[in-house]
Amino acid sequence: MRSYLPLFLLFTALPFVASAQPELELVLSGFSGPVDVVHAGDDRLFIVERAGRIRILRPDGQLEPLPFLDITDRVLSSGGEQGLLGLAFHPQYAINGRFFVYYTAGTGNGSVRLSRFSVSADPNVAIATQETVLWGAVKPESNHNGGDLAFGPDGMLYLAPGDGGGSGDPNNNAQNLGSHLGKVLRLNVSGATYTVPASNPFIGVVGALAEIWAVGLRNPWRFGFDRQTGDLWIGDVGEGVAEEVDRWPAGNNSGPNFGWRCYEGSGTYNTTGCLAQSNYVSPVISLPHTDGGCSVIGGRVYRGTLYPSLQGKYIYTDFCHGRVQALRPNGSAWIAETLTASGSVGMAAIGEDVSGELYFVNTQQGSLYRLIDAAAVVRVSPKVILSGAYNVGIGSMSDGLRLSGLVPLTEPYTALGYRRVARGGSEQTSAAVLGLGGGNAVVDWVRLELRSAVQPTMVVATRHGLLQSDGDIVASDGSSPLTFHVGPGSYFVTVRHRNHLGCMTGAAISLTATASTVDLRSATTATWGTNAREQLGAQRALWAGNAVVDGSIRYTGNANDRDAILFVVGGGVPTNTVSGYLLSDLNMDGVAKYTGENNDRDLILRAIGGVVPTNTIVQQIP
Repeated sequence: MRSYLPLFLLFTALPFVASAQPELELVLSGFSGPVDVVHAGDDRLFIVERAGRIRILRPDGQLEPLPFLDITDRVLSSGGEQGLLGLAFHPQYAINGRFFVYYTAGTGNGSVRLSRFSVSADPNVAIATQETVLWGAVKPESNHNGGDLAFGPDGMLYLAPGDGGGSGDPNNNAQNLGSHLGKVLRLNVSGATYTVPASNPFIGVVGALAEIWAVGLRNPWRFGFDRQTGDLWIGDVGEGVAEEVDRWPAGNNSGPNFGWRCYEGSGTYNTTGCLAQSNYVSPVISLPHTDGGCSVIGGRVYRGTLYPSLQGKYIYTDFCHGRVQALRPNGSAWIAETLTASGSVGMAAIGEDVSGELYFVNTQQGSLYRLIDAAAVVRVSPKVILSGAYNVGIGSMSDGLRLSGLVPLTEPYTALGYRRVARGGSEQTSAAVLGLGGGNAVVDWVRLELRSAVQPTMVVATRHGLLQSDGDIVASDGSSPLTFHVGPGSYFVTVRHRNHLGCMTGAAISLTATASTVDLRSATTATWGTNAREQLGAQRALWAGNAVVDGSIRYTGNANDRDAILFVVGGGVPTNTVSGYLLSDLNMDGVAKYTGENNDRDLILRAIGGVVPTNTIVQQIP
């Protein structure tokens, strides 16, 4: 990947696809030089930082405080294309705990190295002190290190070191079968070291290295296998005129030659000693630098489930213009599309989560993004009761917060640290909506999450709505159903409140653009886990008492909810009261109260059973 940054370039987009509105949504910032994003077969994301660290993003959107792996003590990252560059988890990682990294080591131009590590007893921490170096090569120059790793559908590990650097591959490494550089290598890493797969194409060829699987690449910066077809897609960075995207069909081990340095993209470069261009694999697309690009970032064929309009498209970008681009299949041909009109300099990798949704990292910004389609929608009309506000005698919830003028115009959950997903955040209502009374009187804001039917811990879309006194949850306009920006499909539906325990449907529910009713007040609506809701007469309600937002209700011990009320009212004088929009106001009347009639402490005791104050109740959401 080239290091120059033509910030002055103006970019011109190709036509949009009218049926889709793709965009990159920020997930998290604060990374240091992220260059890759990978999953390990579960709902976590692993973000590779160039200096030599791997960070874990948990499914709740929080970053693990300690790195999964820290090998900064042995990674050479002084040059712009050096560092920890690639990560791949073994297909049997859940059983053997093995993963593989590719990085530059040593001093000066350094060398490139493929190493194996293992996870410790803590699934979020690897054993950095136990490294097995499997393969390496000395670098003639500091750049063109390639660096991507991936296991193919055949279970073999594929590795793409660059051509070794220098202008125009001066040593012609990419066409030299006696050099590992400028190739794709294919290794069997199931044993203590590595072995060469028997089907590698250059075994027995005089002067050829047996590890070589493909030839003729300059600096393949990100490649990936289509998880449906097994085809290999490569983004190969060009010299000075064009970038290219290459594709090779699954199961074909005939030794493709992608043409560098003879050819750059669809044009010639240095044809001394070369065959006619028809003897080499032609790129699927050649990308001239006149479109603002400088270093193609190879991506993935979208095989997720959330955005049908993206299905089957090869998604990629460029380090310099950062626009999201695609190749759309059309029979045996591919049609180029530009999906976003603008982008940001510094995009360095595109990766998948376990469900096939796509994420981008920007190494200059230190940011992680997810790809969404804002045109995709499903709608839900949820119903729920909050036990703290519910009056069994009248069969509805009080609207004390609204009457006291305390319900905020903007949803409070983003400010509390809940993550936004698929445009779900910062919803705003109006004074007119908050002025409604009767059954439409607003009780408070609530948070809705759609979760993956395959990975229930994964939040795929969020939305915040207004809870009315009769139990209806409506959009911020006071009447519409909630709209989520994902495609039709089956999802777990979760409802959460800032000082109650949330709950989730016990099964995934089929959702479409036509609003579906999900009634979490009803005993006939199954919920995830056990004892997920409180029974209040014939209704079911969310448990009140979570004054410390930690997914549990405690009366005693560390981080208990009772002390949170004491702290707010002043502690030393428990008969004090405090008015406001407070987490400790569990009965939601606008006042935090520790003693006396209608106090908030008694709701905690009721939730845990009262008689044994050391009991706890835990939120039943995975």
